[in-house]
This record gives sequence, structure tokens and C-alpha cells, in this order.
Amino acid sequence: MDFLINFPQILKFLTFSMLLKILSPFLCEFHFYWIIYFKIMSDEDSPIDEYEVIIKKQTSRTSEDNEGSEEDEIDVKKEKLRLSPQQLEDIKTGPDGLNSDEVRERLARDGPNELPEKRVNPCLKFLSYYWGPMPIMIWIAFILEVIRQSYIDFCVLFILQFFNGFVGWYEEKNAGNAIDALKKNLAPKAKVKRNGEWGVILSKELVQGDRINIKLGDIIPADCVLGPGYAEIDQSALTGESLAVTKFEGEMVYQGSVCKKGDLEAIVAATGANTFFGKTSTLVGQAQSKGNFQKVILKVTGVLMVVSLILVTIILIVVLTKGNDFLETLSLCVVILVASIPIATQVVCTATMAVGAHALAKRQAIVSKLSSIEELAGMQILCSDKTGTLTKNELTVKHPISLKHVKQQEIFVVAGLAAKRDPTSQDAIDKCITEYAVNSLKLTFENYEELEFIPFDPSNRRTEATIKDKTTGDVFKCTKGAPQVILKMSNDQSIADECAKHIEQIASRGYRTLGVAKSTEEGVWEMLGLIPLYDPPRDDTKETIQKAKQMEVAVKMITGDQLAIAKETARLLDLGDKVYNSEFLTGNENVIEKEVVKSLIQDANGFAEVFPEHKFGIVKILQEMGKRVGMTGDGVNDAPALKQADVGIAVDGATDAARAAADIVLTSPGLSVIIEAIYRARKIFQRMNNYCIYRVACTVQLLVFFFITMCAINPQNFDCGVKSPTDDYCDKVPNTFSLPVIAIVLITVLNDGTIVSIAYDKVTVSKKPEKWNLTLMFFNSCTLGAIALVSSVTLVLLMLSNMDYYDSFSFFKAFDIDAFKYGEILTALYLKVSISDFLTLFSARTSSWFWTRMPSRILIFAFIFACMTATLFSCYWWLDFTDAGGNIPNMKSISWRLAGWIWGYDIIFFIIQDVVKVFELKMVEKYYKLQGKEVGYSGSLLSDSFLTFKTGAAQNIIRKATSSIMSQNSLMDYHHSKAVSSIMSKHSSMAHNVKASKKTAI
Repeated sequence: MDFLINFPQILKFLTFSMLLKILSPFLCEFHFYWIIYFKIMSDEDSPIDEYEVIIKKQTSRTSEDNEGSEEDEIDVKKEKLRLSPQQLEDIKTGPDGLNSDEVRERLARDGPNELPEKRVNPCLKFLSYYWGPMPIMIWIAFILEVIRQSYIDFCVLFILQFFNGFVGWYEEKNAGNAIDALKKNLAPKAKVKRNGEWGVILSKELVQGDRINIKLGDIIPADCVLGPGYAEIDQSALTGESLAVTKFEGEMVYQGSVCKKGDLEAIVAATGANTFFGKTSTLVGQAQSKGNFQKVILKVTGVLMVVSLILVTIILIVVLTKGNDFLETLSLCVVILVASIPIATQVVCTATMAVGAHALAKRQAIVSKLSSIEELAGMQILCSDKTGTLTKNELTVKHPISLKHVKQQEIFVVAGLAAKRDPTSQDAIDKCITEYAVNSLKLTFENYEELEFIPFDPSNRRTEATIKDKTTGDVFKCTKGAPQVILKMSNDQSIADECAKHIEQIASRGYRTLGVAKSTEEGVWEMLGLIPLYDPPRDDTKETIQKAKQMEVAVKMITGDQLAIAKETARLLDLGDKVYNSEFLTGNENVIEKEVVKSLIQDANGFAEVFPEHKFGIVKILQEMGKRVGMTGDGVNDAPALKQADVGIAVDGATDAARAAADIVLTSPGLSVIIEAIYRARKIFQRMNNYCIYRVACTVQLLVFFFITMCAINPQNFDCGVKSPTDDYCDKVPNTFSLPVIAIVLITVLNDGTIVSIAYDKVTVSKKPEKWNLTLMFFNSCTLGAIALVSSVTLVLLMLSNMDYYDSFSFFKAFDIDAFKYGEILTALYLKVSISDFLTLFSARTSSWFWTRMPSRILIFAFIFACMTATLFSCYWWLDFTDAGGNIPNMKSISWRLAGWIWGYDIIFFIIQDVVKVFELKMVEKYYKLQGKEVGYSGSLLSDSFLTFKTGAAQNIIRKATSSIMSQNSLMDYHHSKAVSSIMSKHSSMAHNVKASKKTAI
């Protein structure tokens, strides 16, 4: 019965299908239409016109697409069937787009166009910082103190656990907030038409039915149905397929895909959680990716952890053999282990980089991945685009040439009349010509009426306009275009040789040339002159490159322009004369040829006529040679090279795809921003390096100090003042010397808590790219830690020997200091270690004398706070308790006299420490020079005045631009010539094809 009811529709459909089969026999298999029909029959709400769009689209495909057409057609059908009737109704948007009321309604209904984030419970996130290797160790010590009923240590350990967790959570939260704030500037945007007007909004504000514009380089902001036209879409982020897919009108494109070709309108079909698969947010670089910095930190922490575990295990065994309490000893060893391992290193360094990222953002360099700061500090080679980065990306007129003594004004009147003068429809050449005519020559075109205009035609390579002179009524034609074409049209042999000479001369400089001609009354074309055009370097580029060279960063220009243009740009910028084309970069399978190519790439100053795959290859080869490479880019095709580079830098005005692939995004044009970013990054690196040296030195002092005192020193072997005039003068003396748990915890809390201020310290900037030299860092740290260790062990021995009230040979009697109680010795050692730890930082932060560079105010305040707090604790110690039968006595308050003496003692050893450091580094430097190696630090430093650019940069470039024509440099060095020539001959045919294709494209 249903069949009879629907028979007219079936007949209509079959008739339509048969007509298509007759007209397009190579279109597709007939059963596809039956599939569409039965889908229509099963879904009464599905509008047939949607499926007719698919059929119309299929009819436009050529017979070359027939292979696998069935599968392709079904896929298209599925794309359409994904839309519900309500969605199909919602995307029926008028030519003016949605109005404000519709936008508000749909935004309230569907929510913002963003994927639902996997939100972690804030409480669980906070508690996660109390679970891990180090927190577990503290929990073990915590439980042991509960069992021992040592409630003071129990409370102190609880405070330590809370402090460590809170600082880790707080600093990582701040770093995360910093990255999120910076990424807001990188948030994807979309061009949308609402209320009849085009505008740019954040992609997350899109709603279903919005009419948007999609063009080359855009990341598709939502699932959309394409309008008239076609586009090539890169869906690799969704499907993993490397080849772009061509999409036509009526087809779906998905959120997260990248437009590789095309410029057309589309209507948003689904947003947010309703999209097929959104990846826009994850395309922006993630700060969590493990870079070189994280690897270095893991190495440092791993080495210290292994050494600490070995020494603490030995301590535990030795102390237990002396008959000490097992729980007390185990608890103490666990706390020593916690204090020795630099658990705050990751937090401090992350905070330092977050602070640096904020500073870089203020200077128009937005960091999307924190670890890229460390990579930027060590960057050795910067591969830079020419157009827009080294140059202004603005065509400029250069010394017009008159023929037959024609005035310059007449040349530009004719050239301007042969150009589009409406700013909204001008191309780069028309804009250059008309602006020069109006602004420089003060010409006007009001007296001329344009009767007809023929735009640029690639077949004849010129524009043409028919003009009427309003004052005289004369009608004539004007044209501008390729000079050879214009010369041939004029057919004037009297200027042929002169004109050809000028064209060749201009071409040798890499300039574009326009020929200008005007028709006479007889209708004969008369050539008036030549207009050279070029893209001038930025005013600060030349000086910027010189500064890069001073920082030992090699700048290599990479451009798709012709070799002559690249050489001329390199000449103007003093970049170097080794500029090669891309011929030798492809197909070199011979081992010798590969080595020659590597050598050429390393020595080259620039590359011309390159394609995107060449950029990727150049970066990869440089990395294989052990170089740390930075790459600038702005186009969608630059994304692979930006991802491959150690530091991918998207320049100002880059496409969404390039910005998503980059580690750093510049918001100011030119190369000078990058130089300043490198300078700031090296500062940040120095702060992290200084902290690591300091923290390893502290570990050496603490760990080895406890190892020596607990294994080798027995306080009972010293006279304990048995002849004391008072009964309570001599405390119970244990057979092992160690500070109480509370003292170790206080040292850790005060010093590690305030050391975060190193993120704001004043540092110097090396002229060389920075790199981690772990051998030198550990050697330097061990030297500093060893001096502090010697001072601590010496003080222990001196104070233990002064416990006898009647000892006439006591060292301290010379300072009018009475004999010590054992608890006072513990307190004095606590104060000594606290002060010497922080003083070590002032020595670790410089590679020369500590007074050569003033620390920052924040660091000074942190030092005063930590050390004065430790001093007040020592002089007014109020915790008087008994350790539940343990062997370690209570700490006792010390006098201000003794506290002052300890301060002086620490300062003397700090000076000794710094002297030893300076001589040790000089010896290391001499050793490295003898070995022919880089020492890892440099005496050549930069100051902040380095970032000041001179004002005469533009004049210098202009003067050089007007100098004599550059002699043609040889393509290769002599010692490479034979090998290179073999490569060139091998690939000459391929190079010819490449050049031909590039000319066709232009």
C-alpha cells in the first residue's frame, strides 16, 4: 500500500535518476540513488533538496574521480545524514546572517562553542600534592612520630607536609594561570556575518546558523556546511591523513581541520559538544609537554636521590648498630632524606619561567609552552622568513627610469590610470603605484574619466585602461605590465637596446619591473619608462641581525622568492653572500652528496626558491648536526617546520594554523622582537641555573654533614663538664650527633619557602647560547657545598670541645663565651646551617666575585626574613619537650652574643667559599680551553643597553641600497664546487621544472 501511495514520487525519482545516468554515464553506481530514496522514505522530515545538493555535487565531478566513487558518495551522504531536521532548519540562514536576538537565543540553548573541559575537582587537585614519593616519605615520618608519641615533631612534620603541598599547588596554579592568560591572546577567532555586517569574534562565541568566512590558513572553528565554491581541507588532526581533501558546496567540514586552499562562506551546523570532533583548543602548544628542561631537572633530581638513598641507608645502619631507638632513627633518616632531595626544584624553576613568560608577553612575545623559554635561551640558529619578517612586505618604488626624456610625473600619471585606484580592490602593485603618485609626486586623477578597465591577465601579463581627458576630451589608452611585453607592443627599435639593458640591470638586483606605455593619437603604443619595485628591509633588521651575531645566533634567510631577490636582500642586510637556491635539497641519496648538502646548509646565509617541505628539511638537517634551531613562519604550510624546530615562532599576522603549531607567537612585526625574547630567555635560564647550583650545594652540605656527624662523631667522647658547679649544666649527651627533626624541618621550610624569590633576581646575560653543563654544575655545587660542610663540621667539633666548664684550652673563652650545654650546640648548629645555606646562594648566583652583581631587592628581603627568623628562633627558643624516651636532647636558646659570633663565623667562611669558587672556575676554564671545549659559562656578558636600537638604521639601509650594483657572487665555495656541480647536473631537469612551475604560479 505504501508503494502505491508513493508511486508518483518513485516514478519522479527514477526519471530523474535515468536522466542523470544518460547525461553523466561515468558518474556513479545506480544503487546510490536507491539508497538515498529509501533514506527519504524512512525519514519523512528529511528534506529532499539536501540530498539533491549531493547529487548536483556529484554531477560536477569529472570522470577522473570515478575510482572508488561509491565509497566517497556514501561518505558524503553520511555527512548530510548527521544533521537532524532541527539542525537543517537552524542552518537555513539568510544572506545577512543571524540577528542579535537569534544569536542570544541559540547561545543560551547550545552554550558556547567550546569542548566541555575535563574539570578536576579543586579539592582533589589540591590533595594530589600530598601524594607522591616525597609526600609519602613525610607521611612515613609522620606516622613514626605518632607511634613514638613525639607530638611536637608530629606537628612540625604536619606543617612541613602542608607547606610543601601548598607551595607546589600554589606555584603550579600560578604558572597554569599565567599560561591560560597568555593563551587568551592566542584564542582562535572567526570572521562572521551578523545583522548584515561582517566582523571578527572569538570562535567560542559562534552559534548554529552563523554565516562565517573560511580562507587559507584558518582553523575551522565549528562543524560547517560549505557555501558556493570549494576548499582543500587538511583533516590530519582528525583522521591522521596527511593529504588534504577537496570539499565542495554543501559538504561538511569539521572543527579542528585546517583550510589549505580556498576562500568561501560557510554556515555553522554544530558547535561545542555537538561537533564531530573538536581539537582547536588542543592545537595550541601545551605547557605540559616534556622538553629539554624537564629532562635536565629529572637528571639532577635523580642523581641526588640515588646518592641520598645510599648515604641515608648507611646512616641508618651505623646509628642502629650504636644501639639507638629504631623508630626515632628511622624517622630522623626519612626527614634527612626529604631535606636533602631538591623536591622544590620543579616548582621554583616553573615559577621562574612563568614570571619570564609574563615579561616576554609585555614585549610582544607570547609563550604557549613554558619549556620553550629554555630552548630559546640555547638557540644557535634562527631560520627566518624574508617577506614580512626581514622585510616590510610592502612594495616600494625604486628610481624610475624615463625613456625618451619623458618626465617622471607623466610616467606615474599613466601608470596610475592603468591601475585600480579604489583602496578596497587594489592589489599590492596598484597600491604601491597610486600611493607613490599621490603622496610623493602630489599627483591627482580627478581630470580623467575611466571608460573601461581590463584587469591583469596572466596570458598577456598587463593591465589596460581606456581613459578620457575631461579638460581636452581626448580618449587614449594606458597600460602597465611586464616590461618585455610593453616593449614588444611599442615596437620602437630606438629604445630597444637601452630598455633591454635597464631591464637586465634591474633584474640582477632582484627587483620587479613594470613597463608603462600610452597610446598616441594614431593608436600606436609609446613606451614611456620603467618602474622598479622592491620589498625594502625593515628599518631595524640590519642592526637586529648584527645583534644576533653578537649573541652568536646565526640567522639564515629562507624565502620562496627568486635567487636574485634573496641575494640583494642579503646584501642590503649584511647577512652574507652565501645564498643558495633549493636545487641541491632534493633527491640526494648518495652518502657523499648528503655530507656536502649538510656542509652547505651549515655554511649558508640564506636559501631562495624554497617550498614548505624544504623548510622542514633544512630544520631537520641542522638538528641532526646537533644544532638547536628556531624557525619563524606565518603560513599554514609552515606548520610542519614550526613543529619540527626546537623553537617554533609564529610571526605577527600568522595564520591560525601557524600560531597553533608554534611555541612562541609574536604580536609585533619584525625580527627585533625575537632578539629581545632571546635576551630575556637567557636571563631566565641563568636564574634557573643559579638555583640548581645553590640547591645541589645545599644538598651536599646537609647530607654529607649528617653522614659525617652521625657516623663519625660521638659527643660522649668529649668531656661533658662533670665538674659543673650546677647540677643541670650538663644535659644528657647521646652517642650520635644529629639535629632534631624540628630543626631540619625549619631549615627546609624557611630556605626553600623564600628561595622562590630567585625568579626575580638580577642576572647577567651571556653572549653565547646557553646550555646545561651538568658536569660543571655539579662540580661547582660540590665546591660550594664542601666549604660550607667544612665550616659546619669544624663548628661542631669546636663547640663539643667547649662543653667542659673548666677547660682552659677552650677556643670560645677567647671570645668571652661560657661553656655550652648540648642543647645550645644543637641550636647554634641550626642557626649556622640556616645562614650558610642562604649565603651560599649569593656565591652561586655569580661566576665571579659575589659583589660584582647586586641581588634584587626581593631576594635581599627574602634573605633577611629567613635568616632573621632563624636568629630569633635560636635566641628565643621556646619549645621545651622530651622526645618520648629518645636519644636527641632538646634545643636550648642561645645568647645574642653567640648568635652574633655565628653570623661572623658564617660570613668569614662565605668569603672563603667565594674565593675558592673564583679560583676553581678559573682552573676549570683553563682546563676546558686546553681540551678545546666550551666551558659552559662566558666572561663575555651583555647588559640591558644591548636592547637599545640606533635611530639611524633606516638611513644606513637606504644608503646601502643606492650603492653600486652588486657583483654576482659565485653560488658555492671553491672547496665544494665539484661535489655541488655533480648534484646540480643530476637534478638540472628537476630544477627546470620547479622554476617553470613557480613562474606559472606567480
